[in-house]
Amino acid sequence: MRQEEYEVMHAHELRHWWFRGRRRVLVDLLRKYSADRNGRLRILDYGCGTGGNSSSYAPFGLVYGIEPDPGAVRLARRRGGAALCRASGTELPFRPGSFDVVVASDVLEHIDDDLRAVQEIARMLRPGGAFIFSVPAHPWLFGPHDAALFHRRRYVERGLRNLVEETGLRIRRLSYWNSTLFPLYCAHRLLGRFLGSRSAHSDVRALPPLANELLAGLLTMEAGLLQRFRLPWGLSLIGVAVRA
Repeated sequence: MRQEEYEVMHAHELRHWWFRGRRRVLVDLLRKYSADRNGRLRILDYGCGTGGNSSSYAPFGLVYGIEPDPGAVRLARRRGGAALCRASGTELPFRPGSFDVVVASDVLEHIDDDLRAVQEIARMLRPGGAFIFSVPAHPWLFGPHDAALFHRRRYVERGLRNLVEETGLRIRRLSYWNSTLFPLYCAHRLLGRFLGSRSAHSDVRALPPLANELLAGLLTMEAGLLQRFRLPWGLSLIGVAVRA
């Protein structure tokens, strides 16, 4: 991503409704896995960005963060919460089987060779270890937001399942997420195309506090639903895969 986008992320990711909603879902999945393992975990925050999620994983064990961008690493160090390492996602500097959990929150779409990336993630996991991930969904929604963040792709459910399972991991849970706002976002994206909006810009913007809390509340409700149900549509895909 461009450095200004990292600055935007660092400024907003602790309070912005979208970051909070995604973090809630990922932490819920991590909490469930931690309860099943009954112990403290070694957790890799894969592509930790500016570090907004790392401290949320800390109650479950020791957190390590990797990120290739030096500017993002500097911003993440201000937050703390993880031992940080600058590294490529396709050449991880750890021994095989180093982690109980790898969490990749909207990272795979940035990597040219996403198969190689998931192979590296699988190599990092101990037997029974979990890969918890989220990615943007629906290639037809690719737009200025994706371009601004240097996304290489958006995913379809079947393709994502095949990608992960090709590495030997097995999908245990896979669901759409951010379903409530799906129709509105689709309309927004289609309207932008009709009006000819082509400038690359992120959709992350500060909102009035009341609107921000309302949207965060909607995603909190979704997080509760995701603990029991698979959502049939949404702007993102989120899931858990396990190494045999």
